[in-house]
Amino acid sequence: MDKDLSSDPFTHHVLSKISDDVLTSLTPEQLSEISGAISASRPLKKHPIDFRGVITLFFARFYFVLLMGRDRRYSVKAIERERRRNSDIIASILFVFTILSPVIVGIFLLLYFIKSFLGIDIFPNTHLWDILR
Repeated sequence: MDKDLSSDPFTHHVLSKISDDVLTSLTPEQLSEISGAISASRPLKKHPIDFRGVITLFFARFYFVLLMGRDRRYSVKAIERERRRNSDIIASILFVFTILSPVIVGIFLLLYFIKSFLGIDIFPNTHLWDILR
């Protein structure tokens, strides 16, 4: 049998690990089914950019791999989760502060006007408008 049955590199790699005696004993239908099963169960492509190549020189062959994509390692996910949690806490605090600030100012103004209406003078001869000027 021909090991180059599949153009998929993963399937070709797995089939190349089978000894020639066992591989030649398979019928073309069996080999086709095995190749299909290997291709269907291969690991998912994890990188949006996966560029691989081989440079052949007179004295040696060199391979290169360029992989780019989002870092999905567990340690990085934990760091991102912690950052997201911290930013959620900060956003919540800012939201509460933004909502409560006008409410607190309004409460103080209401209390001031009530105090003024009732004629209560906490600081004699001093008024809020004098302090704000």
